[in-house]
Amino acid sequence: MAKLHKSGTAPTASGERPLPPADVRPSAPRSRPRSLRSILFRYTLAPTLALAVLLCLVFTLQQMNDRRDLLLSHGRASAEQLIELIHLSSGHSFEERIEWLDKSLLALMLDRDMIRSIQLYRSDHGTDNTETFTLISSVGPRPRTTHSPDDLRGKQAHIHEDVDSLQVLHPLKGEGTNCWLVIELHRPYFLVGTYQVALIGLIGLILCALTALIWAVYLSEKASRHISGFRDTLRDIGSGHFCARVEAPNNLELAQFADEINQMAQNLADHQREYQESLHQSMEDLRQSLDAMEEQNIELELARKKAVENSRVKSTFLANTSHEIRTPLNGIIGFTNLLLKTEVDELQQDYLQTILRSSESLLTTINDILDFSRIESGNLVFEHTPMNLGQVLEETLQILAPYAYEHNLELVPFIDPQLPPSQIGDPLRIKQILSNLVSNAIRCSVDGNISVRVSVQSGKESELITRINITDLGNRIDEAGRRELKQLLSSRRHQQQQQLSSNGMGLSIARSLIESMQGEIGISDGESGGFTYRLSLPLAVDRNRSAVTREQFPACRIMIADPNPMTRQQIVQLLHQWRAEPMAHNESQTLEPTLEQLWRHDALPDAVIIDTAFAGEEFDQFIATVQKLVDTFQCRIIVQGSPMDLRRCYDALRTRVLAFVGKPVAREGLLRALKRAVPHQSHPRPLTGSFPPLPWPTKPRVLVVDDYEANRLLMGELLRGQNIEAIIANNGEEAISLWREQQIDMIFMDIQMPGMDGIAATARIRSEESNSRTPIIALTAHVGAEEKSRLLSAGLDDYLSKPVSEAQLNHTIKRWMEMRVQPPQEATARLESRPVDISESLKLSNKNPELGRDLLQMLLKGLYEDEEELGRLYRAGDHRGLFERVHRLHGGCCYCGVPRLRDATEKLQEQLRPYAAQEDASQNHAANQDSKVDDQLYRTVIQEVRALRDWAADQDLAALFGLESAQDPGAEPKKALN
Repeated sequence: MAKLHKSGTAPTASGERPLPPADVRPSAPRSRPRSLRSILFRYTLAPTLALAVLLCLVFTLQQMNDRRDLLLSHGRASAEQLIELIHLSSGHSFEERIEWLDKSLLALMLDRDMIRSIQLYRSDHGTDNTETFTLISSVGPRPRTTHSPDDLRGKQAHIHEDVDSLQVLHPLKGEGTNCWLVIELHRPYFLVGTYQVALIGLIGLILCALTALIWAVYLSEKASRHISGFRDTLRDIGSGHFCARVEAPNNLELAQFADEINQMAQNLADHQREYQESLHQSMEDLRQSLDAMEEQNIELELARKKAVENSRVKSTFLANTSHEIRTPLNGIIGFTNLLLKTEVDELQQDYLQTILRSSESLLTTINDILDFSRIESGNLVFEHTPMNLGQVLEETLQILAPYAYEHNLELVPFIDPQLPPSQIGDPLRIKQILSNLVSNAIRCSVDGNISVRVSVQSGKESELITRINITDLGNRIDEAGRRELKQLLSSRRHQQQQQLSSNGMGLSIARSLIESMQGEIGISDGESGGFTYRLSLPLAVDRNRSAVTREQFPACRIMIADPNPMTRQQIVQLLHQWRAEPMAHNESQTLEPTLEQLWRHDALPDAVIIDTAFAGEEFDQFIATVQKLVDTFQCRIIVQGSPMDLRRCYDALRTRVLAFVGKPVAREGLLRALKRAVPHQSHPRPLTGSFPPLPWPTKPRVLVVDDYEANRLLMGELLRGQNIEAIIANNGEEAISLWREQQIDMIFMDIQMPGMDGIAATARIRSEESNSRTPIIALTAHVGAEEKSRLLSAGLDDYLSKPVSEAQLNHTIKRWMEMRVQPPQEATARLESRPVDISESLKLSNKNPELGRDLLQMLLKGLYEDEEELGRLYRAGDHRGLFERVHRLHGGCCYCGVPRLRDATEKLQEQLRPYAAQEDASQNHAANQDSKVDDQLYRTVIQEVRALRDWAADQDLAALFGLESAQDPGAEPKKALN
């Protein structure tokens, strides 16, 4: 707790006192506290001294006034007595009177000690007629103050007082002349008396002060003794001695104060006793709680171990279930694809497509079951295989179409023509996302169209962002369902504890998958009152696949007879991409007259696409109309509609129409129909579908190891279709025997087999390898991150998850057998080792996948700059600089599993080592003139750098090192190259 300053504010972190607010004035500094003794002295002595001084002054002034009055009264009486004597002697002569007056005045002076002098003046007129005072008689010293006749003329007897003298002036009565008697009084008479009174007052003042001081000391000592007792008692109470008490003094107020202190001590003692009792009780309760918590912790630990064991059992069960289901699905899907490549009619092809889609739907369901566990545990792993997003969308909509037709809905896909023909991604997971979102849109809609639009939002050389918009009608969902959807897809992160409906659970899984792919999903209100689900997915462009050559139908006029404007818009868009000229028609009543009019003017379209929606419930009339158009006007008819409607008219029209196209309309299905309807634009059908055989200089030999017969047959057929010789083995022992006896270029190894499993067989092959390293690709139904890391650490080069698709297989073969298309001498050198050895990287990083991934990524990021700098130094002939650059590159290779580049840089470094010892540029230039760098070694280094860059462009390092599950779903994916 911060220590407060005197101002009441706490100091800041820097120790400085904070400034007061602008509207608060700083308080005046407090004076030093005074002691009780000083206060008693002040309030005891001060009034006493003031009162004594006041009384002394009053008494002295009173005495001075009385003595003055007495002096003046004596002066007046003396003057009046002399005046009477002068009047009594009026019968004598002037000289006699003067003599007598002198004697009377002298006698008066002798009798009166209060008179200083007496003078008698007479006013006379001089020769110049001026009036002056003439002293007639005088006794005593000369007066200090004299008067003129003008000052006294007309005045009566009075007192004259100034600073110098005090005089009594009295005129003579009955005289014709102006005569005045002046008696000057003796001033020290009353001053001495005043001093005496003042001295007496001072003595009294001193006595009062001493008395007050003694009393103040007595009171202060008594009060201090009581207060000291209070202080000592409070100190003892503050120290915890609550038994201390204060003795009650005689004073009432202090006695009350002592009682309060004693009561406070008693209360504190009671509180302490209660606190100790409560503390003891709390300690006892805490001990019991700790015992209970210890028991609960033991139970929780047992429950945790049980939960971990249950989770392990659940994961094992899910993995085994996945393996047992994926293994037969691999055969079903694979052989269905092979059967689709044979010559079958359209109805059989439709059945096969239904089998294929149902199998893929089952595979999606299996992925849903596994994803529940993987999303919870954070072990979700994505595939990185070639795919076509448009084809994935069309297959998803075809699977969901029957469910949509139950609610009178049509699913209409719109695919951006700018979308590349092949991308790298996880088609099963994307199909799972689309299936959940479109299924939810179907549950919210009835009677109408649900459009799904795929567009390219942004793209670069090797990656692109695709946007998918799914718009429903929203006329079959209540307000509560609307709020749930908005809350689920619009909030940043949904609360897992909230109870969700089945719709919300599927959307929650879809959202988790999208965020794990570093994509985004949102929801907005649609124009028709429903919702538009907006999601964006980042995909990599498959640069190993050549662009697919699309069929074109220039100048072909195609009529689309369909009452649904959205499906007409879809087909018109596809026809424009194929350079055809679409003609839209939306009325069934005017279709026959319109075609008849065009027939009469010899302007019939090259083909007519008629939708079964024109039939309504009158299929007999629709069949008759189509037969008439074919028989009468020789129209080339393509019938499109739902699979159920096509079955109703298939038997009656299969000999009349040229093709049947099921809804939702897929690009490949419509393209096949147009090629039948417009034969002059058709091309021969490829024997192997979308994946032509790779151009091998010599026929490779690939060993397929699997204990399941259907998988062996499927892999053999797929490899033979790629012009590859397939060698079949049933188990690990047979695979090792065949590998020893024959020259094998590549091995597809099943992991879970009876007896010797795939990992043990791989370890045996790796231990017996000498110079060349055979690529071994794992075939497994376990697709967890731990499984992938375990396989790579065990020495396998890559893995394929079951069921294996033809696209995945071709992509893997092309990546690992790429050296077969090079000249034989270069292929022999490159077969010795692969560009990157993940197991070696893990070994060099002490089995730390993150460290191994980061070291390899640092090397890959600098490859382009290294290649440019090596070329510049080689062309400039700077052998010393070239040695330093190669030495630096070789040092980076020593910490990564890149054996081929490491060997090439080591050989070139040794050949350049003599140039490293040159002191200056002149020596280096002279040495450069004498010898040259081996061109073959330099070209080998450059070739390995480029090979490593090409390898990194198609790889996900996090997936190779088994780190995808550890990444944050919201984090940016780490690319192998920037």
